[in-house]
Amino acid sequence: MTKKVNIQTFGCQMNEYDSEKMAEILKQQNYVYTDQTEDADLILLNTCSVRDKAEQKVYSMLGRLKMLKEKHPGLIIGVGGCVAQQEGETILKRAKSVDMVFGTDNLFDLPEMLEQVRQGKRVLRTERKEYKQKVRNFIPETLFHSPPGPQFKSHISITKGCNNFCTFCIVPVTRGLEVSREPENIIEEARKLVAEGIVEICLLGQNVNSYKANGVDFVELLRQLDALPGLSRLRFISPHPKDFQEDLARAFVELPSLCEHMHLPIQSGSDKILKSMRRHYTLEEFMEKVHLLRSHLPEAAISTDLIVGFPGETDEDFQCSVKAMELARFDQVYSFKYSPRPGTPAATFDEQVPEEVKNERLRIVLELHEKIIGEKYQSMIGTTQEVLLEGFHPKFSQCPTGKTRGNHSIMIEDSTGKPGDILNVIITEAKLYSLVGKPF
Repeated sequence: MTKKVNIQTFGCQMNEYDSEKMAEILKQQNYVYTDQTEDADLILLNTCSVRDKAEQKVYSMLGRLKMLKEKHPGLIIGVGGCVAQQEGETILKRAKSVDMVFGTDNLFDLPEMLEQVRQGKRVLRTERKEYKQKVRNFIPETLFHSPPGPQFKSHISITKGCNNFCTFCIVPVTRGLEVSREPENIIEEARKLVAEGIVEICLLGQNVNSYKANGVDFVELLRQLDALPGLSRLRFISPHPKDFQEDLARAFVELPSLCEHMHLPIQSGSDKILKSMRRHYTLEEFMEKVHLLRSHLPEAAISTDLIVGFPGETDEDFQCSVKAMELARFDQVYSFKYSPRPGTPAATFDEQVPEEVKNERLRIVLELHEKIIGEKYQSMIGTTQEVLLEGFHPKFSQCPTGKTRGNHSIMIEDSTGKPGDILNVIITEAKLYSLVGKPF
């Protein structure tokens, strides 16, 4: 008998990828996906603990699902992901409507856990799978398929876990130490995705460019993927600045499918704060990486992550971050107020910054970014950009929207293109956070 599953995903691209794999596992168990929680026989929350708001959203959602389960007693509710790995039994105690809690290493055990729930048990499975080697195929080949429905973009996880232990980050605890997949396993997944119509693949890893397995490093893996017939675009996220070297900068020029965009997290512009964060580079060293990329590829788009209000951040430290933004002129800045995560060293640091100070610093960052991106977008008017169409504008339903190779959002006027098409577009107008263009 066919049943329906609804998966709610919180957090990063890695969580989205894990949710896709959950959907594939459940498809083999005769579940079909539904967007409507009211129709679901099974609801899974795939959680994130990197930022405080994501965790709050999970508990808020569980409160709403409790009422739904009272109306539909047969509904099964599960919580997976990073919050599940970290909180474990606490979730079962706090939310009586939850039937199973499973960690980041346990999502492939879903069929067994569901069978235990049907037997009347509440399931807790957060045991860490200990990898005795740094190379392992942690994605079964039976799950090498694109997500349900018409798709043209997909993710591939090439590493899991992290060895960096940044003081603000809980990932080494929730996802374990770094393990790389065997390159043959990755290439085979990519080949099957392309055969199903995927034209853009984004490689995922907490420290994606430290990948190394069976004598294949990250750049060589990019070369092997670039050689796959039918793959038009290749991206990756997130690299660590300390592992970005000239061979990767050259790859942006040499590999046709590798998009001219890199997400390079800076986190802070202050050397003092970077040291406290345990980031393993200075502002000068970070800027050397920026110059390295742009010396090979002047048109490269660079996005970043920036934390304001990290413990001990003074006005002088914050001004260093402002300086870094002015120097690097990022194409996108994902800026966040620091929030202490339980289990991280930074949560215990003295000199926690007041919330009102964080708010003001975030406002300054956002305003500066608007100025920089406005100038960048104005300079792009009249240029021709390759655009992958991804959907349609919510207000102008006849206008397709998509992303340039530099990952800039764009709306296309006077186009009959459909999602999945790749067009050459001339930029005609610059909005605050997006571009407008027409087919060239």
